Amino acid sequence: MSRPGRLRRGLAWLTGLGRGLGWARALVAAGFLTIALMYTCNQDMGGDPDAPRGDGIYRPVLARGDGHLSFIMARSLAFDGDLDFRNDLRRFGDPFGPPGGWVERPTIPHPIGPPLVWVPLLWTAQGGAVVANALGAEVQLHGYTLWHQRLAFSTSALAAMIAVGLGLALARRLGGRRWSSSYAAVAILLGTSLTYYATFMPSYSHALDAAGAAGFLYAWAVTLGRWDRRRVFLVGGLLGVAALMRTQELALGVVVALEIAVAAARPPAGVAPWRYRARLVATGAAMAGVALVVLFPQALVWNDLYGSFTSLPQGESYTRPGYPMILELLFASRNGWFSTHPLAYAGALGLIVLAVRGPRVHAQARLIALGLLAALVVQVYLNAIIIDWWAQASFGQRRLCSMTLPLVVGLAAWLEVGVAVVRQRRAGRVLGHAAAVVGLGWFVWWNLTAVWPLHGGRPAMFVAGPCCPRVSGPLRDVGVAVYRRVGNPFAFPANALFALRHGVGLDRWDRVVGDYPWVPPLDYTPASLRGQSERWRIGSGRKDPFMVRGFGPGLSVRGGVRWTVAREATALVPNLIPEPLEVALWVKPNLPRGVMTKTVRVRWNGRVVAEKAVTGETELTWRIRGDVGLSRLEVEAPIDPASDDARAWGATGPVGVALGELRFTAP
Repeated sequence: MSRPGRLRRGLAWLTGLGRGLGWARALVAAGFLTIALMYTCNQDMGGDPDAPRGDGIYRPVLARGDGHLSFIMARSLAFDGDLDFRNDLRRFGDPFGPPGGWVERPTIPHPIGPPLVWVPLLWTAQGGAVVANALGAEVQLHGYTLWHQRLAFSTSALAAMIAVGLGLALARRLGGRRWSSSYAAVAILLGTSLTYYATFMPSYSHALDAAGAAGFLYAWAVTLGRWDRRRVFLVGGLLGVAALMRTQELALGVVVALEIAVAAARPPAGVAPWRYRARLVATGAAMAGVALVVLFPQALVWNDLYGSFTSLPQGESYTRPGYPMILELLFASRNGWFSTHPLAYAGALGLIVLAVRGPRVHAQARLIALGLLAALVVQVYLNAIIIDWWAQASFGQRRLCSMTLPLVVGLAAWLEVGVAVVRQRRAGRVLGHAAAVVGLGWFVWWNLTAVWPLHGGRPAMFVAGPCCPRVSGPLRDVGVAVYRRVGNPFAFPANALFALRHGVGLDRWDRVVGDYPWVPPLDYTPASLRGQSERWRIGSGRKDPFMVRGFGPGLSVRGGVRWTVAREATALVPNLIPEPLEVALWVKPNLPRGVMTKTVRVRWNGRVVAEKAVTGETELTWRIRGDVGLSRLEVEAPIDPASDDARAWGATGPVGVALGELRFTAP
């Protein structure tokens, strides 16, 4: 087929994605229009629209933080034809550069895929600026302008629409009705992290990542069972494109591995089984080879910047495969995927529903659902082993925007169950639509009310704590009422397991998980931490949520102390670093008149790590390794009436020992 013919066929396929939706098209169009309007309403300019850009000071336009650095990569490629960022960072600023500036050639660790997408648009914008200037406009031609960035970052809004559109198309292919699939697509578009990264923070690559992953997963699903050459190039090529947007998307290839395993277990009759299986493995290897060829530009960039084709730019300690923080990533109040965006929770569980229903809805539904589940599980694991599993200043789990298509398919599966229930009860269509609008609309509106205050490029700086303060009005009032009774219901089962283990309330999970005393630089190494220390002030009143039992309130006396008020007192201590650490606990005994010493026993996760008869202020030390997450600190000491000295340190009744600070030191 000629190129024009292929182009016409491709355009016809794109325009045909919405065929058969009927009036549901209006719903999808309204969702897309909402994203477009939110994107065009995002007037950032860093709060300083009049100051000229390019004078060496970091002044955001639409690009911020990591997005600024990604745009610098695109600008350097488009305008300089290289990846030497010295002139770009000197001119437009570097918010994350080393103190005193770069001594060596600066590096940027972000993937090359998004800059490659933006380069043609920057060339287009530059041409438009030249023409506009000839007609009297005054657009600066250095490329760091609102005009250039508005055009380049429109790809994020478009990519979000593509991602949910492909999810809608796949849901329809798997037997989903037009309304259920459309409701699911719009709900995921407007009710998850994707909303923010498609509109108010479009310089980040997450919407493009969503589209790249969706393109691969859709192509895999609709060509399932084919092992011809065209499929090898299509599926392998799209896997490479997805990996260009974010390298870890190579792991999406797990869906191909699952397909091969299932096919190999049931070779067709009349074919030599081992020859058939060898062909399957060879085809899978060919797909992987095509993906690596497409990904090769990323390897070239790594080699140019870091001197290695297989570099991990963030450093060796950025990922910790042996310490996945899965429950935290999914259910923590600090950017937990399910707890902050319940529609993602529903979409993920919906894939299980689709797998169970399987052949009743489509001949390949079960295998596709299991493949999407496998992709989701792998992505959760890969993100859970990253040291900052909460993704720093993130609106929800931004790194899991790649799972947009599976969420649409899964949510549509739930809505199909709802359709069956409505029909079984012989309820009218109006009731079904009302239930969908109210049920999904609640979470969409909750998300939008949390997103809107962040327009103008404001970063999402959420910390551990109740989710209700992020929204206002009636939504908040209802949310607070529910939270007071059961905590965040979308943190279940993590919050329930936590409450049962430690004997605390359901809301305690939200208040303590995600708050760490020591968050090292993402590129840290054990050698770079050696000799450094960080203090966790157990005596501070802010640490009250970490106290389980047997402790009094935090006191501001002498820098902050906390007395034990029971013979055995238990606290939870957070830690993010798996490497060996030395822990030192400051203690001061309450010694009644005539008593010279008090024996203090300390347990760490049930193991006795220190036991000493103390006579005054002292430090008890021990070493830990691999204790990532929350550890139990138990302090055992006799309780006596408060001495005059103890009263001077804030004691008001019988107490045991005062605890001050817990110091972590890298040996």
